[in-house]
Amino acid sequence: MSESAVINKKSEEYLNNLRHSTAHVMAQAVQELFPDTKLTIGPPIEDGFYYDFDSPHRFVPEDLEPSKNACAKLSKATIPL
Repeated sequence: MSESAVINKKSEEYLNNLRHSTAHVMAQAVQELFPDTKLTIGPPIEDGFYYDFDSPHRFVPEDLEPSKNACAKLSKATIPL
């Protein structure tokens, strides 16, 4: 697909790009909350995406809310490329 092509929001390509970008946002949020965390792999998959982390921090359910808040903040931020 050319760079100037429009991607329909209902297309599989749009969904894949959204999942890919969301994985990056989550990875950045986790690294901000837990700076010693190393990123491993975080691909989009059929039902969303996942990210494997290498971290001395043991993730617990209580980490979910701060992580969601950090993702929301990052998703609204203007971040230079």
